[in-house]
This record gives sequence, structure tokens and C-alpha cells, in this order.
Amino acid sequence: MKRLAMTGKGRVEVLEYDERALESGEVRVKTEIASGKHGTSLAILDGVNFSGVRFDQNRRLFLDGNGSPSHLASREKPLNLGTTAVGTITEVAPDVTGLAVGDRVFGLMDIRATNTAAAAELWQLGDLDPLNVLCIEPAYVSFHAIREAGVRIGDKVAVVGLGAIGLIAVAMCRQAGAEQIIAVDPIEPRRTLAKQLGASDVVEPTVAGGGDVAEAIHELTGGPGVDVSIECAGRYDALDSAIRSTRVAGTVSAAGFYQGEASSLWLGREWHHNRLSMIVPHGCGWGHPPRDFPRWDCSRAYDAVVSLMRQERLDVSDIIQPVISIDRGPDVYRMMIEEPQKTVKFAVEF
Repeated sequence: MKRLAMTGKGRVEVLEYDERALESGEVRVKTEIASGKHGTSLAILDGVNFSGVRFDQNRRLFLDGNGSPSHLASREKPLNLGTTAVGTITEVAPDVTGLAVGDRVFGLMDIRATNTAAAAELWQLGDLDPLNVLCIEPAYVSFHAIREAGVRIGDKVAVVGLGAIGLIAVAMCRQAGAEQIIAVDPIEPRRTLAKQLGASDVVEPTVAGGGDVAEAIHELTGGPGVDVSIECAGRYDALDSAIRSTRVAGTVSAAGFYQGEASSLWLGREWHHNRLSMIVPHGCGWGHPPRDFPRWDCSRAYDAVVSLMRQERLDVSDIIQPVISIDRGPDVYRMMIEEPQKTVKFAVEF
């Protein structure tokens, strides 16, 4: 049986593995198709934020130390790269109820031929499109990026960076009732997808210095800028564009995973003078509850995303590209860096 895993800094490989026995509350799933992260995986492969430091969970503070587990990945201690999978249950633990052998399910699983998964993190597939449900994990991040930024009906919104999280954010902003949605990305196929998913306008940053995205957005909004900017690229120049595109007293939802020291940011300019609020939404990082906990927790948010899909109000299946065999898995990570126009969110078919 094969799995896709990180085996060292900058190294992704196909490995063989053996399954363990089921534990309480678990089921075994024969995987049909699975997907993983793009931007976050590349950041983990790079590892610069965790170089020479450790994260103290109790104090939520980075301290001098030996580095994170990502720097210790090896063939003997590989790290999972998958987030979501679809498959058929082949075995259930004795205490599991509501799921049975033969059920087709989807949920939070790895990129491997079989998954041993918590039953509580799986949903019945029913008549849902397998490609669509592979998007529940980035949709979870988009969901909180929009809710915690307070996007409301009639708002003008900019989404900067059109990977999976950004494209799903475009679709969700439309569901939330945004009056104008401006999508920003240098890659043309992603801008086309954004229009299909509900963007009213698209902006292409120029090669030289990222272009003046902010000026274009202020012009498109008639002058003042957007009420909310959602930054999903994880780049400091993109965050700067999001800040400069936002109107006085507006909100910047910083959903990107920024690497290294900040650059291209002038916080004494628009951010300071326009009194902007900036948040990091739940779903980015780990170990913290949503801002509106306990009314909203992880389970309710995932259930809400799945419900939107069952109601056919959220169809983002077109962002799954390409679909590959597991043996091509290491190549897709090279493609993310060298040919990003060819992939948005890849899937591995078993």
C-alpha cells in the first residue's frame, strides 16, 4: 500500500506502509481519491518560520529551540500531506454507530491507499460530487476568513490570492451577499475560475512590483476602496495590497501563511491612517477556537460547509486540478513551485 508523505525538508516521496489495528471510534476506509494542501505544504517544506525555534503551546509563544517536527521528517518519521479523502468503509470498530462496512464516506483523511479515520470526522457521501467534497478543508478556512471579518450583505470585498482558499472565499462571499467581489491573482486561469465562482471584477497584478492593485481596486469601487479585504496568498506584498485596498475603518482578514520576516509593509501609511482592523481568522494555525466559540466550534463549521454543498449552494469542484496517480505525487509539488498555472488544488486517484 502506498502513501504520499514528506520525508525531509523540501522532499516529498511515495512510501509503502502497514496498517495498524483499529482503536475505539475508528473506521478503515479504502481510499478512492484524496487531496492535500498547497500553500501550507510548501511553507512546511520551506520551514523558515520554524527554523531554530519551538512553539510553546501553553504560552502560545515561539522560543529558541530545536525546531518544529517538520525539520525532523524522514523516511522513518514521515509527515502526512493529505487533508481530505473519499472512499468506502471496509472495517469499523465495535463501538462505532451510524457508519457501516460498504458506506461511501468523505472527511479529514490522508493521501494513502487506506485511511484509519475517526468516525466523528467523516460524512456520508450520498450524491455529493467527490471532487467538491475534497474542498471541505480549505472551505473551512475560507468560511472563518469571511465570518470573522464580518462580511455582510451589500459589502464590497477584495480577495487577494486565488488558490483554493481564495477561490472558495469568492464563492462564499457571493453566498454572504457581497455586492461587489474583486478577485486578484497574476495567474489567468485562476482569475477565470474566480469569475465563474462569482467575482464581479478581476485584477491582474503586473510583473513589475506586483502592480498597483490598490489603485485599481479603489477605481473599481468608485474611490473609497473595499469594506473587507481577504488576503489568501501568504505574501507580504499581497498583504500590503490588501491593506491599501481597504477603506477607512475597514477590515483585513489575513488568511495567508506568511514566511520569514515581513517585507513590503509600511504600517505607518494606510494601515495606521485609515484605522484598519486586521485579523488572522480561525483555521489558520492550530490550537485555538473560533472567535464566536462556543456557539461555533470546529464540528459546527464543517457541518455548515457540508450542508451548503448538499444544498448545491457551494460547488467548487472545478478547482480540483490536476487529478493524478500517486506515483506522480512528488512531481505535483515541483509543479506548484515551477508551473503554478497548471494546478490549483491537486487530487490523487487510487
